[in-house]
Amino acid sequence: MKSIFIAAFVGISSPDLIKRLASVTHEEGGKWLVSKIHYLDTHISAVIKIEVPSEHKQAVQAYFLAQDDLMVTFSDVIDTTVQDTHSKLKVDSEDRAGIVNDISNILQNEGIELIDMDSHRIGVPASGTSVFTATLSLKLPAAANINDLAAEIESLSEDMVVTVI
Repeated sequence: MKSIFIAAFVGISSPDLIKRLASVTHEEGGKWLVSKIHYLDTHISAVIKIEVPSEHKQAVQAYFLAQDDLMVTFSDVIDTTVQDTHSKLKVDSEDRAGIVNDISNILQNEGIELIDMDSHRIGVPASGTSVFTATLSLKLPAAANINDLAAEIESLSEDMVVTVI
């Protein structure tokens, strides 16, 4: 049987810290499913989703806890039957104040998580205006419909074009 848990830690980093933690996980038959690791000067913060055979969970966690310069916490992953889907939208429109706020409000109202947004404002010298373009990476609840979301965002203005990519 497998155990899945989240290991979160913060502390002082060393050049081989991640290698040591990953090696012990691997040696115990486990793997890192998802990791978010950040460095700030000599400090590290990380959140790692780990899958390991249940009989080796305690050994992996004990090794993480044995790191003198880290504060470590663990949370068991709760198995949920609701599946999220990942989608991308491309948004193009004449630029205007508040456009990102308006899109963000729609996403929040629909319970959609914005994972990443790459946006640009591009000047159009011939008309003296600018255009707004963005690519949105989204996590949608299973019940959400990406085409309905695209139509709702498009309704923000007549010139807005939203494409599912």
